[in-house]
Amino acid sequence: MGPNTVCRLHESQIILILATVLILTPLAAVGAEISGTVKNAEGGEPLGKIQVSIAESNLRIETSKDGKFRFSGVPPGNYTLRANGVGYRGATQTFSLSAPDDSKEFEIFLVPDFFRRNEVVEVRGDVFEPSDWPAVGDLNLTSTELQQTSTVAVNDPYRSLESLPGVSASANNDLQAQFSVMGAPYEDVGVYVDDVRVPNLLHTIPGFPDAASLSLFTGNSVDELRLLPVAYPMRYAEDAGAALAITTRTGTEGPPTFHFSLGLVDVEGLAEGGFSRSHHGTWLISARKSYTGYLDQFIDSSSYSDAGIYDTNLKVTYDITPAHTVTFFATGGQTHVSNPSIPTTDPPTAFKTGSNDLGIGRFGWRWQILPNLVLDSRAAYVRSGYQQDNPTGVVLSRQLDRECSGGTILSWSYREGGVFQAGYSNRRPLINEEYNFYEFLPGPPIHTYDEFAFHSQNAFAQATQQFWQGRLVLAGGLRWAKQAAVRIEPFTGQASASLRVLADTQVEASWGKYSEFFSNNGGITFCTFPNSQTLCQAALPYTSSQYLVALEEKLGVRTRFRVEVFDRQNDNRADFFTLNPKTRIATSVQTGKDYSRGVQVLLQRRSENRLSGWIGYTLVYAREKTISYGFPQIPMVVFPGTNYGPTLADQRNNLNLFASYRLTPTVRLGVKNLYGSGFPVIPGEGSNFRLSAYERLDLRIDKSWQFPKWKLGLYGELLNTTNHYNPVFSAFDVGPTGNTIVLTSQGVPITPTIGIAFDF
Repeated sequence: MGPNTVCRLHESQIILILATVLILTPLAAVGAEISGTVKNAEGGEPLGKIQVSIAESNLRIETSKDGKFRFSGVPPGNYTLRANGVGYRGATQTFSLSAPDDSKEFEIFLVPDFFRRNEVVEVRGDVFEPSDWPAVGDLNLTSTELQQTSTVAVNDPYRSLESLPGVSASANNDLQAQFSVMGAPYEDVGVYVDDVRVPNLLHTIPGFPDAASLSLFTGNSVDELRLLPVAYPMRYAEDAGAALAITTRTGTEGPPTFHFSLGLVDVEGLAEGGFSRSHHGTWLISARKSYTGYLDQFIDSSSYSDAGIYDTNLKVTYDITPAHTVTFFATGGQTHVSNPSIPTTDPPTAFKTGSNDLGIGRFGWRWQILPNLVLDSRAAYVRSGYQQDNPTGVVLSRQLDRECSGGTILSWSYREGGVFQAGYSNRRPLINEEYNFYEFLPGPPIHTYDEFAFHSQNAFAQATQQFWQGRLVLAGGLRWAKQAAVRIEPFTGQASASLRVLADTQVEASWGKYSEFFSNNGGITFCTFPNSQTLCQAALPYTSSQYLVALEEKLGVRTRFRVEVFDRQNDNRADFFTLNPKTRIATSVQTGKDYSRGVQVLLQRRSENRLSGWIGYTLVYAREKTISYGFPQIPMVVFPGTNYGPTLADQRNNLNLFASYRLTPTVRLGVKNLYGSGFPVIPGEGSNFRLSAYERLDLRIDKSWQFPKWKLGLYGELLNTTNHYNPVFSAFDVGPTGNTIVLTSQGVPITPTIGIAFDF
């Protein structure tokens, strides 16, 4: 074979190779590559286990742990990319491929169900900090956590609160929405709805403890709950136990969306949307009907079968200009209970029917004066009233509370890492009380009527500043308050510090002084008659000194371990005077003391990937005593003192566990375990009567189906899976040997619940 033959062979091989390349190249480029990342619109976290599909094909994939997805071999054409997962609103995005070698990359943000959706993604530097003012030791529930921790039977955010560390249902009562916070009773927790202090937020009948109660809100209408247990900022300092800040949710921008859900004992509907394509405003309206009376019948065979709770709320926001935004929020509802088995022949002192009405209206105006200066003003009206009737329809008791209030908060970012706030509020409550007492039967009732009107003012200023590139954060504030005729105008204050001693370790400390006005009318609380003289007491503000020290270790970006020690020292004081003539005989007499102190340990992970939730253990000692006092003008001890005894919030051991895990793109599992060692039945010295331990294990599963234009959700939950007795105090009785025994009834037994929801 000569040289020319060799050359011809090489040429043949080259031609064959080129032909093969030309043939195979189109085959390799018959489809484009589509890739991207799916993220959470609440915080920007990449989301794993999210289903991504191309509607016009059979292509479907699940995102990886880092939220990424990739499709290969997609031919040219017009397509719709869809992403969905349980607990999220589905997202779609259209795109076109014009050539075989085209490629597309997407960043898709999924909005959690009932999250306030904006055009801008919310990204937080610390996933455990709320978007509001920073505070030491506070706990917050995001909109996603509110949905996961609330029970299917009653979608109540107050039930979600009971899953937080250090929080327990008052007196073990599952049917009641009241709760205690690390030794502070519900009565000493200040509740703020969009900065409006609300005296009553419960659907309940006062004086009728057997009726189930709910908060006025559902988890679908709340954007965030923020609980501040100890040594909290002056912005929320009108009460001396703890503070709860509720942020209501605004509607989502864009076309209208609708939600309808049906549970075991409630029905709820919600609609929301924007006013125009220019994004000038949003609206949201919701309504609920709850049949909690059926729970009463099921659990303790309650005869109050006609029980119903209704409520509705509306929120509208509108941007008048880029610098001026107005909001209007209104909510209201009614509770009604009745016992049809009570005949009209029963004694006139018997309780047959009762009702409770709640209403809140708020108008707000936000003025962006400068990029770093914002003024928030508000005017509000709060109404709460209840009535109890006897079998013949005669009013046994009736009360109507109305309150007009106004306030403003100025926020100034005066330098990098520094914020100053100042605010003022003015409240004018009006209280009407009416009673019919049957002192002598079968005689007519004795009718009494009282009316109280008073004026309450509060002003605060607080500031926070970062130093050393954020390693040290100092915060503090002052508050002034005045109410009605109470002669004392307390000045209170709070200070806190947070120091990052290592890269992931920080030490925190906080102190606060608080005052809480007891008497609504600022007048006499009671009178007694020692030595034939009339001696009256006027309560002064209940004061509390609070301390907290904590050590927190970050285990990555989304996990933290925290240990904190807390202490509340509380004092009761009063002025005393005689009547006829009215003469003050003693000033600022200490009448009682109480404290709540303990330790809390918390391990928390906040993520939408893998396991999320917390476990917290809280040890609490809550005790009280009265102090003996007498007066030279009246030569006797008016009241003998006592030694320290437990308060009704003295539950020593409290364990709260919650965990959530997205098993597949459409299935989420949840578990909640609550344990309390038991509350006292009566407070004070010598109280040896306690309820036995409370323990409840709830198991939950959420399943969703995403369709092109609507979504179906199915929720199943098994309450009290272990069927623990969870005693609720009923009464005292005398045992066979003359000893006193405590009678109890069972709380919520093992109860399967199911709910279904439609979103479109």
